Amino acid sequence: MKKHVTGILLLFLTVPMLFWACAEDEDTVELQPIVELLAPEFCDTIWFDEPFAFRIRVADPGKKGLGALSFDTHHNFNHHSHGAHISCDMDPQKDAVHPFEEVWIHNLPDDEPEFVFEKEITIPSVAGERIFHDYGDYHFHIYVTNIGGYQTFTTLDYKLLYRDGHPGEK
Repeated sequence: MKKHVTGILLLFLTVPMLFWACAEDEDTVELQPIVELLAPEFCDTIWFDEPFAFRIRVADPGKKGLGALSFDTHHNFNHHSHGAHISCDMDPQKDAVHPFEEVWIHNLPDDEPEFVFEKEITIPSVAGERIFHDYGDYHFHIYVTNIGGYQTFTTLDYKLLYRDGHPGEK
């Protein structure tokens, strides 16, 4: 009886390993969505309280369809990095007091292998009553996922400034 149980257990462990060993490996890099940043450009200046266009072209190389886009922005006053990307000339490092932070999440057309996403965004200067957001170095994190669950991540550095100087410093 013990040999019979051991034989069945061995069979259940061996057969899946054979299928796994024979399965073709997918090149996951080739299946990740492609992201082309259109606007703003690297190192652009975005002005508080003035609208700008956030535009990216996304494509699914597997031609199965797109899934979702999420992007956020946060300060880069300490000059941290999120991988290889183009860096801008940065202001001196400083502590964040009232930084602007926001997250946007959008579904992409799941029946299209390529799509240009565009959103008009206005970053508010006011963080509270007589409190204004910190200006300086910021960046966007951009995540795109296709229907297959493959994801691409990229970043975009920019300056976030007041056109007429910081209102709290006048």
